[in-house]
Amino acid sequence: MLKFFDEYENRTAIISDEKTFTYKDIKNLIAGEIENLKKKKENIVILSGDNFSFAIQFFASVFCKKNIYLITDKTRLKDLSCDFDILSKIEKNNFIENYDFPKIDIKKGVINFFTSGSTGVPKNIKKSLYNLITEAIDIGKTFGFKDKNYVVNSTTTMCHLFGMTFHLMTPLCNGLTIDTNEISYPENIDGKNNILVSTPTFLASAVKFGLGFKASPKYIISAGSKLNEKVFEILEEKSKVIEIYGSSETGVIANKTHYNEDFKIFNNVKLNVGENSVEVISDYAFDPKTEINDKITVQNGKLKFQTRTDRLFKIYEKRISADELENTLNKNDFLTESYITKNGEKPVCLCALSEKGKDYVLKNGIFDLTINLKQYLLKTSEIVPQRWKFIDEIPRNITGKINKKLIEHLFNINLSMPLILEKKEEKENVEYKLFFYRHCNFFKGHFPEFQLAPGVVQLYWAKEFANIYFDLSLGAGQWKRIKFSNILKPDSIVNLKLEKTDKAVTYSYYFEDKKYASGAFLCENIFENKRSNK
Repeated sequence: MLKFFDEYENRTAIISDEKTFTYKDIKNLIAGEIENLKKKKENIVILSGDNFSFAIQFFASVFCKKNIYLITDKTRLKDLSCDFDILSKIEKNNFIENYDFPKIDIKKGVINFFTSGSTGVPKNIKKSLYNLITEAIDIGKTFGFKDKNYVVNSTTTMCHLFGMTFHLMTPLCNGLTIDTNEISYPENIDGKNNILVSTPTFLASAVKFGLGFKASPKYIISAGSKLNEKVFEILEEKSKVIEIYGSSETGVIANKTHYNEDFKIFNNVKLNVGENSVEVISDYAFDPKTEINDKITVQNGKLKFQTRTDRLFKIYEKRISADELENTLNKNDFLTESYITKNGEKPVCLCALSEKGKDYVLKNGIFDLTINLKQYLLKTSEIVPQRWKFIDEIPRNITGKINKKLIEHLFNINLSMPLILEKKEEKENVEYKLFFYRHCNFFKGHFPEFQLAPGVVQLYWAKEFANIYFDLSLGAGQWKRIKFSNILKPDSIVNLKLEKTDKAVTYSYYFEDKKYASGAFLCENIFENKRSNK
């Protein structure tokens, strides 16, 4: 690993805030952190957060031969059975020059990535430094990155394998510069020689709201889930776009650089294609032979992705593909996206409405929209989802993968969900514009002659939207300062404003100058690690 720091020692390795650090500077900072880590426990946890600190601490932990655990969600700490230390932010002036680095075997050390993927079930994915370096070198060769003056930005964390691969390892192994400053909005991109590492979710939003790059990136690298072809087509008008096909377990498998092309398999990856699975053979995985549940075809080094085999359902003795049904639905003008799954034994569909779809609901009602979509789907399929729910966007996690656990939760709720017409968001607050349509089931019985939304329903949806947006686990018994000011009637449009502090989430329902309800939820510390020395 040290050869890269020595080969490019006078180049800029990392930009952090307003400071630049050469490869030699980074090497000296790693040396300083090694001395700090000698006092720490054998098991080291590095959480997602400050990317500059992450990069230094990661390599220092490798040279200290620590057992490394990389965790994107601190609530996952409870899944670790060992005694560990959590690393905190580093000092940027802790240099040690001419340090005698310990020798390491890059094939023996194990790095543990803890990821929940899209299911919410923790999964430990192991990698060696050899896996990460080999993959980074091959990526540099494939796309001609080596020795170029590119600056690499990212909207994702280095703690996840996508960020680790493209925002940390690929730049460092190819002499590029890493910009560790946070990228939350397209306007944060202002360099013409940039490589933007991002998720399909961020890129789709950027396109939806008119991009907004101060200067279009030289390259855009996307992974985590499929990049919408229309988004791909728009992005490649001004940037070179690379879509990566792979998985956390296997590393990269294939790539495509034009929206209407097939994926090209990486040179050092071999595939054994079965009927419902693929065996991936490469040096990018801890286990050189790894099986994934994808259905693909391969011809002349080109790969066509068909579906994930876990997305093939058997309904009434008929086999249906959720991907195929979604592809059909997504062509409907009322939707921007859809997701079909099973809830129990029944197919269900969560739909993200377009502006045209929202206007249709306001004028014709939710029942008419559902009938319209069912009829649209029946043109090409005998089987259609039996339950439908509507939202502003399909929920995804930080890496862009579908949040299956949240979708399952939404369909397990027997309460009608108000329609989200708009969402304005900042880091610690969000404001929803909601439509409480008259066919919401909570209007029934309150009261037949004078229907209204019960106060407990308003509390419930304030809590649910807070949990979804802030990734919390608020429950009953955490309410305070509850106040109801006006009656919420069927077909009302109201704003729900949520503001988060360390101790509470406050909420208020209002429209223009009329207030309906307000209150707060106390934020309990969901998990406190008492074994760590922070």
